[in-house]
Amino acid sequence: MKRIKKDMDKYSKIKPLEYMMKRGKIPLLEYYKKSNLNYEYGLFLGIDIVIPLHKVLDLPAQDLENSWQNTQNYINSALEILQEEYNEDIEDINSTIDVDGEQIREIKYQLGDPPVHCYPIYIITTGKGKNEKVVYIGKTSSKNHRFAGGHLAALKLNDPKYDGLEKNIYFGCLNFLDSEKESVPLEWIRPYDHAKELLTSVEACLIYHFKPELNSEHIENNHSKIPVSLMIENWSGQSDILHSTQVAY
Repeated sequence: MKRIKKDMDKYSKIKPLEYMMKRGKIPLLEYYKKSNLNYEYGLFLGIDIVIPLHKVLDLPAQDLENSWQNTQNYINSALEILQEEYNEDIEDINSTIDVDGEQIREIKYQLGDPPVHCYPIYIITTGKGKNEKVVYIGKTSSKNHRFAGGHLAALKLNDPKYDGLEKNIYFGCLNFLDSEKESVPLEWIRPYDHAKELLTSVEACLIYHFKPELNSEHIENNHSKIPVSLMIENWSGQSDILHSTQVAY
């Protein structure tokens, strides 16, 4: 039950597991499968981090697989504590188990605070104000920093036509909904391959919808493997680009 280092703490405002624990619940991961998602209710992309593109290496690398594993390990360890120390009967048919304040304190004492979630979608923009526009959309599913050693989109921004324009990068979290309209973060979905597949589908749909000029794939056809009805919320506080934008296919 090793404590997990949380490099994103000073950046991240979206902490679904922390929020659920404050509500007195722990998710039971056997419930959180792709088959239990309700695509008719839609999904959400919450953007709350924005930094100048030239400072992107200051942000820890976003690795969905590592974040997924940290989250799964934390929840499984928390459930072990509930079973071994509090004799809780855990039924996998439920989506959550109720916990009281004492149990939450014990879980945090042994495991530390819940791990923060990664930001698997990033959006590069140029310009500012009403002239700000999306020029690239990508996913951050790599264990290595996508911008270390040079990112193709960043290199293309050296074109003289972008001279003098602000260049920013926004990061967002994905949340799906289940049949009860409860939020389902990407890191809760089992198995990992399904979570990764969902991320790829959302990225493809976003690129097809916005057709950013620096993307080369998914422009002509929607390669999403799921129906997407996505609401974008921009909580960055720096701009309102894409705020309350709906993407549906």
